[in-house]
This record gives sequence, structure tokens and C-alpha cells, in this order.
Amino acid sequence: MAGDITSSFIKRRLGMAPSAMALGLDQIPESLFPLLGCRELLGISYWQIFWIVLAFLFWELLLSRILFLLKIRKTPY
Repeated sequence: MAGDITSSFIKRRLGMAPSAMALGLDQIPESLFPLLGCRELLGISYWQIFWIVLAFLFWELLLSRILFLLKIRKTPY
């Protein structure tokens, strides 16, 4: 929730529509904040967090495109 709220706040300040795509801004806080909050509990390093966030970014964009092509999503992002 904190990642989503943060990205929405920044998008509003930049004058972007709520449904507009902001590459990275839509994906990174959503995966980064929970990982940072649970880092100790999960026992992961900052480098592992970096790679997980990068993987999340890649897979989220890929799956969104696939779901759009399957007519499950209205937008490809």
C-alpha cells in the first residue's frame, strides 16, 4: 500500500492521469517498500532486493502485455 500511495502521490504532483503509465514509478515502490520492510525477517541482502525488484519490474510489464493481448486488461501496462 505504501508503494502504491507513494507512486500515486508523485504522479499527481507531476500532473499525470491516475491511469497513465509511469515506467518504474508504477512498479518499483510496489515491490521495493515491502522488501525493505521485511528484509531482516526474510534474511535477504540489499543486492538481493535489487535483483528481486528488477525481476518484478520485468515480469509485471511482460505479464501486463500478455493479459492485454488476451483481452483481460484494458491497457498494455
